[in-house]
Amino acid sequence: MESIGDRQNLPQLPRLSWRSLTTGILAAAGIGAALLFTAGEAEATPVTIPGIGQFEVADELAARLGIIAPAPEVAVVEVPVVDESIIESYEFRPVTILGAGVNSRTPRLAAIPEQPGRPVLPESAPAALPESSPVVMPESAPVVMPESVPANIAAESRQVTVAGLGEFSIPSALPSLMGIPGVTDTAAVPAPMPAAMPKKSAGERAVEAARTKIGSNYRAGGAGPDNFDCSGLVQWSYHEAGVDLPRTSYSQLAAGTPVSVDELQPGDLVSFYGGGHSALYAGDGQVIHAATYGSGVKLSPMSEMPVSGARRF
Repeated sequence: MESIGDRQNLPQLPRLSWRSLTTGILAAAGIGAALLFTAGEAEATPVTIPGIGQFEVADELAARLGIIAPAPEVAVVEVPVVDESIIESYEFRPVTILGAGVNSRTPRLAAIPEQPGRPVLPESAPAALPESSPVVMPESAPVVMPESVPANIAAESRQVTVAGLGEFSIPSALPSLMGIPGVTDTAAVPAPMPAAMPKKSAGERAVEAARTKIGSNYRAGGAGPDNFDCSGLVQWSYHEAGVDLPRTSYSQLAAGTPVSVDELQPGDLVSFYGGGHSALYAGDGQVIHAATYGSGVKLSPMSEMPVSGARRF
């Protein structure tokens, strides 16, 4: 049962409104319940409730309730004051700092006044870079090219042509370089065949043999090799060309293939005086024949004698 003394103690309670007290109690109950579910899961934020005290609330719950944690106190560090007399005793020199330019307030350590118990640092002298000695390049010896390639070496090499560079000699033992673009190898190029000499006819060979006997003596019935009559000279000349002819002038006119005077070729048989005198056409309107005694074998114009016919063997 409430006593009179208890009623007298009521005025001694803190002057708090019942609304504030109720709010604080509910908040404390909610914070306590939240602590049970979030204990060990998040960082805590200290919260002070007037009339109740200070509690730690999880940071996640404090963020939801809009509670801001008090900022931590920042320690103040006292910076010692530098004596102005020490600063004024320094000498300054310009120093270039990459990205910052030229700083003209850099002190020289050598200008610091000596103090008891403190060593004085000497000014460092700039390091002298050694002078680089000039590089002397050795004189290149002149290359002496041989005037001619020895025959045995030339025989063992072949020419290779490279487009845009020229010709080069390489050992003949190397395989062919054909197939490489821009390279021409003489090893793969067949040597040009010698030009075929035109084959001489039997008449051309016969007239060449007759020319060798110009100046030989005339003798009736002579058939060489030193003395000739007219038909004997023709027979001997064709025998040297590999063709056998009859012995007498009439039989010679009867053999072979007839040709006209306008179609005569060197070596054709030309018959004069009705077939009684034989000669060999030498070209340019002339014939080689064994004329008579005292004249022997000579070269004469056809126009000097009457032509009876011509034959080709």
